[in-house]
Amino acid sequence: MGKFEYESGNTKFKGAFNIYQARNGAIMLLMGTKVSALTYSQINDLNINCYQLADFNHDDFSKYYLSGSANVL
Repeated sequence: MGKFEYESGNTKFKGAFNIYQARNGAIMLLMGTKVSALTYSQINDLNINCYQLADFNHDDFSKYYLSGSANVL
């Protein structure tokens, strides 16, 4: 689990985040109580090494991101 901290105006935000692979193969970002599936571009832009994720499954990843059905942009 990672930590984040940022300011917006006079307000400071702190919290924790986690990046994991969902059962459907999507790479997910959990930040606070919100969950978002990352696009292929976001994974690359954020320089996420999926092989370091616990229980990463390359076949599921390929099916989700390379099948043409996922939002890869």
